[in-house]
Amino acid sequence: MKKTILVILLSFFTINGFSQGMFGCQAGVGFGTAYTAKKTLATEGYYLQQIFPRIYIGGTIFYQRYSFQNTLIKDTANLAYGDVISINQKSAYLFLCPKIDFGFGFHKYIHASLSFGPGLYLGGNQYTNQFQPFWTNTSGISYGRDTISTNTSYNIPKIIYRVAAGISERIPTHRYWSIMLSQEFTYLPGYISHGNPNLSTGYFAFQVGIMHRYPMKFIEY
Repeated sequence: MKKTILVILLSFFTINGFSQGMFGCQAGVGFGTAYTAKKTLATEGYYLQQIFPRIYIGGTIFYQRYSFQNTLIKDTANLAYGDVISINQKSAYLFLCPKIDFGFGFHKYIHASLSFGPGLYLGGNQYTNQFQPFWTNTSGISYGRDTISTNTSYNIPKIIYRVAAGISERIPTHRYWSIMLSQEFTYLPGYISHGNPNLSTGYFAFQVGIMHRYPMKFIEY
């Protein structure tokens, strides 16, 4: 029993002695993959701890914005009252996710990562554009037909989840600092808007940032 405990402790200390961590931050642009999307700000901060020579685990904080228009009816020549023509949404989420990173090659110039976690709604708005009459008299005759924009921000969920996969290229600079070029795709398992219809979109982000990696050390016990 004593030998088993000793082996476990020595193994733990050896891992700590060789462990290597890294942290970084990056910013860039992103855009939704569905509907008519605009480019938006995407920023991230992360910390990763080495558990095996090429595998790191840790966490990331990711700020992600959405800006898109979902056009349901393009031909507006024949509209009926109540038809939803389009939905415009602008929203922002802060994602808190565990993250795993794989380094490739001897110098680990290429990294692949996976992350999953919840995002908290920070704010935004959504408007639904419908074809409606301005006024209808008692005989049922309608006047002032036009598109009416209604605030439907209540359909934006307060919490959503993301599954993200990315590739990063590391460019070494001074000492333990590196420039990182990152490309990431986000899949949303749920909806980014509830209602009729439910809306869902993916998200591409391209970012540039800096990363600091702690030097590998061996500690004797």
